Amino acid sequence: MKSGIQSLPRGQRNAGYALGLTQAQTYRYVLLPMAYRIIIPPLTSDTMSLIKNTSVAYSIGLVELFFRTREMGEITFKYFEAFAAATVIYIALSMIANRVMVHIEKRVAVPGYIAGGK
Repeated sequence: MKSGIQSLPRGQRNAGYALGLTQAQTYRYVLLPMAYRIIIPPLTSDTMSLIKNTSVAYSIGLVELFFRTREMGEITFKYFEAFAAATVIYIALSMIANRVMVHIEKRVAVPGYIAGGK
């Protein structure tokens, strides 16, 4: 949030003060709404990184769980289906999170202020 506020032109803060707003009102009505709009794209990247980094933990755990999975596979012959289901769920979660964040980005974008915002 701090970087979003610092990226705003100083004139916006001065404009709030020129309108007679207090510091708290300037933040509430002028700076924070614009800062939120600026930090949404990096927040999207962070959200996707969080989802993707869980796959790293999954792959580390995969080595440890492979022996148990192989045992289950020898008994039921369904370990491939378990990994296929996990993959489909992971892809679905990633796509849903991405689409939600893209929708939010488009909805709050300030035309001409952020590259790609329409």
